[in-house]
Amino acid sequence: MPQAAQVILNQIQILAAPPTNARAFLITDVYGRGAHSAWGEAYKQSIYSGLAQYHDGTNISAPINWAFANFAHIWDGVLDGPPGYRAFGYTNTSACTTCNDDGCTMVGMCDDAEHYFYWIPGHPSKEGMRIMADYVEEVLARCTYE
Repeated sequence: MPQAAQVILNQIQILAAPPTNARAFLITDVYGRGAHSAWGEAYKQSIYSGLAQYHDGTNISAPINWAFANFAHIWDGVLDGPPGYRAFGYTNTSACTTCNDDGCTMVGMCDDAEHYFYWIPGHPSKEGMRIMADYVEEVLARCTYE
């Protein structure tokens, strides 16, 4: 995972350099979708550490500002114990549609998509995406830059 984190940091270096000269970045992460591991936490820490250096102007052409939206907080809130998914208005945490090796089918698709966290397995529904978007807005609203 440290290599994956370095790839992300390298891409930010490229975008922050001429001719793009990007100075503000939003990084989102959802490793594990509700599962936590030591390597996943190390991955996030590698990104945080690199971004902190970039904000200070170290190892980058010019200092950058950044925000990190850790979607694990959403998955933890929805998938962990009570009140869990019910607090968000969902009736369960399964997918609205069913999929197999041949793909996903509309046959037997749920009639109540608003109350499912996932549209297809592993992919949030429209309502799940709305929670994610609201969370990103909250993260950005809390950002302060020196």
